[in-house]
Amino acid sequence: MSQLSTSLSKIFGIIFVRAQDGTRLYSKYYPQLFPKNLLRVPEGVLTNIDVQKQFEHNVWEKGKRVGARLTKGSETEIFQYCQFNIVMKAFNEVHLFVLGDFEENEIILSQVINGIYESLNHITKDHINKKTLLENFDQVIIIIDEICDQGIIITMDPSVIIARATMRDTESVSLDKQETSGSTGGAFSSVFASAKRTFAQQFMGSG
Repeated sequence: MSQLSTSLSKIFGIIFVRAQDGTRLYSKYYPQLFPKNLLRVPEGVLTNIDVQKQFEHNVWEKGKRVGARLTKGSETEIFQYCQFNIVMKAFNEVHLFVLGDFEENEIILSQVINGIYESLNHITKDHINKKTLLENFDQVIIIIDEICDQGIIITMDPSVIIARATMRDTESVSLDKQETSGSTGGAFSSVFASAKRTFAQQFMGSG
């Protein structure tokens, strides 16, 4: 698909929360790219984990209101919270948010979240939910790391992202949802085991 240039484009964070209560499932922030005043929000300073979790819950609360009309993961909602432009997708049991500052192009942010969505849709065989995200947690982390490096957007092309996440050649990747995705194999299992256990506890801990 046609994409805008990503030169110097950056994101502040990527957040996955439980759809039912806004509890953190996974999040990643890139504060080093932004002025320190951007880190101060009504909840506190976003270098603090407890502040991050409350901030994420409040983002979810606003997203829940403005995104009430979202009916499927392919749809995207855009809204503002504090000093951030935020794009949102709502999946079964999971809400996903991508954050940028007010200077970041909303189309770029939308392309980032669409790249995540299409990549996740591929590795979960068109069934994005808490179970499939847990089962493919190592690839979820790789997908995010392939999209941006320390917050600088590298690629939004799902074919490239999927190829790297599944250790395949780009030319061999089809975005046809019928295709069976590859596996990263055991090389990553020890690296992600602890994080995956935490992720599982957060998913299954309530509700």
